[in-house]
Amino acid sequence: MYTITKYIEIFEVNEKNYIFNLNNGSLIELDNSTLDKIKLLINNNNVDVLNENEKEVLIDNQFLVSKDFDEKQEQINHFTYNISKYNNNKDSLKIDFALTNKCNFNCPYCFECNNLSRKLEADYLSLVNTGKNLYYYIKKLLQKGIKNVEIVFYGGEPTLEKDFVVDYIKSIDLLCNEYDADFRYVFITNGFLFTEDFSNRLLNSKCKFIQITIDGEKEFHNQRRTNLAKINTFDKIIENVNQLLKNNFYVVIRLNIDKSNFESVLKFVDGLEKFIDLNNKKYLGFDIARVFGNDNSFDLDEFETFREVLTNKLLRKGLIKPRLSCKALTTFCVAESLSNDLVLDYKGNLYRCWNNVFDDKYKINTLQYLINNNLDPLEYSKVTLDFIENLSLENVNSSECFKCKYCKYCQGLCPAIRKSIINGEEKNIYKGGVCKEIIKERIKNEISFIGV
Repeated sequence: MYTITKYIEIFEVNEKNYIFNLNNGSLIELDNSTLDKIKLLINNNNVDVLNENEKEVLIDNQFLVSKDFDEKQEQINHFTYNISKYNNNKDSLKIDFALTNKCNFNCPYCFECNNLSRKLEADYLSLVNTGKNLYYYIKKLLQKGIKNVEIVFYGGEPTLEKDFVVDYIKSIDLLCNEYDADFRYVFITNGFLFTEDFSNRLLNSKCKFIQITIDGEKEFHNQRRTNLAKINTFDKIIENVNQLLKNNFYVVIRLNIDKSNFESVLKFVDGLEKFIDLNNKKYLGFDIARVFGNDNSFDLDEFETFREVLTNKLLRKGLIKPRLSCKALTTFCVAESLSNDLVLDYKGNLYRCWNNVFDDKYKINTLQYLINNNLDPLEYSKVTLDFIENLSLENVNSSECFKCKYCKYCQGLCPAIRKSIINGEEKNIYKGGVCKEIIKERIKNEISFIGV
């Protein structure tokens, strides 16, 4: 006996009708007659309104399921989430490594602004010692069977430690080769010092991507993303981006938006061809991010409206692809996971969330402690308990996320945003199902670009 799954959603897009499966990502276009049948089926759960061919298609795509399917899927959501949360034996390792608290920029909205150093003297001793400890940590986990290692270099500004990072990438690559493991690295950088000379020293084939932020057109960008001397950073960053693309590095341009720069970012995207060589666009990606925590910040639902406008411009230019995938529900990031993954600063301090790096009150322990204790899991600190338990999907929003039919597409909010909602610092988009409407509208918009 079959029944209609709760994971079905009907969309009318560009005068066409679709059903979308929020559990597995299946999308089917319907004629008006079949749409009427689906609506009847949803209202009275009578599968006899369908002919045998229609039943077969809906069964194959899991729109028609066994009576206990949806209940079991909720249990699976709990299972996959908690496995990712507590699994310390996975075959991949991700290290977020803050190489320095120094920065050559003075961006007014930076979440690290209170913890950054404007003094550019290098603290090589701490960095080198931490690098050695991290090498040992990675080696021990490779010996235990880790097969994929990813290091995200950020800061501060990671390119201020060029010599260290070039040598370190090569050493970790050799180490991973020794254990037949794959190694990739990422840079989160302002891009100003990512010159041709520097990129030529790196192992291109091991680079997953380089994220570089551009805050709009030249004039506006230079107001926000510059140094204390207020020099023109835009032209140099654009030059470096084009050089990286030419050399087949994957570059993600991050667009940080708020109420003050949205129009400038729109104009930048509209005229992107004037700045970026799109002959190499297969190596180019985009990330639209919300500036948070100041008077010009968008609320979470406001941001979605403006994010959609930008997304549509990028989709029309063929610079990004529509996303309709629904993957297993897992932890959002290392912040709410007790895996071997680390958020680490150059002094060897460990944190749960990379938003909190360099802030001593969020330090959970040190890498040296892990090594001294044979890599045994760290004892629960107050900060760890906050992220692992209090901000867990098991507790936030009364655990309703596991029951929500959008959860596998949504994957839950960033734990830091969950915390801000709980503390009253962000609008509560759980209330009144605002978060569901955000995801529903996002899916509808993505469908509108399928086949375009």
